Amino acid sequence: MRPLLWLGSSKKDLLALPVDVRKFFGHALDAAQRGEQHGAAKVLKGFGGAGVLEIVEDDSGGVARLSKEEQTRY
Repeated sequence: MRPLLWLGSSKKDLLALPVDVRKFFGHALDAAQRGEQHGAAKVLKGFGGAGVLEIVEDDSGGVARLSKEEQTRY
């Protein structure tokens, strides 16, 4: 399983979201760690194919976005 690297306040920000949104992102991150792509994950435009994925979840409080960079190890 691939490790997650939290940058800045990203983990704290994720934990501040509503429970349902955290669970949604948790499933998406789990899929990414296993080398799979969650159905809600889309390539984030503007990075020139750098392997950055965006996961968007709408809930009653607004829209939450999560970005994840795929890194290739050599």
